[in-house]
Amino acid sequence: MTLAETIHSEGTKLYSYPYRIYILDCREGEEEKIIISVPKKLFKRAVIRNLIRRRIREAFRHIRADYPAVAGKHIMLVYTANTVLDYGTVSEGLGTALGKIE
Repeated sequence: MTLAETIHSEGTKLYSYPYRIYILDCREGEEEKIIISVPKKLFKRAVIRNLIRRRIREAFRHIRADYPAVAGKHIMLVYTANTVLDYGTVSEGLGTALGKIE
């Protein structure tokens, strides 16, 4: 089973617009991973999916230090908005989502 499948099946699920978040504690000796998923069903063109993924990754890089609860957890972020949001909205939504993690 891949890590994404394990997080999806065994992890806890939260929703915070524009993300569905799956969280799973890391096992002993595992390095934490962040998986970002943008559904092909919503965005057919790879260029758009990559743009959204890059924005999420950059926002996460900037605000990661503000949320110590993220350390030691595998996180899978699934983008659920059906439009391409600007960086400010993506970053704000990510901050709200990470704030819900305990």
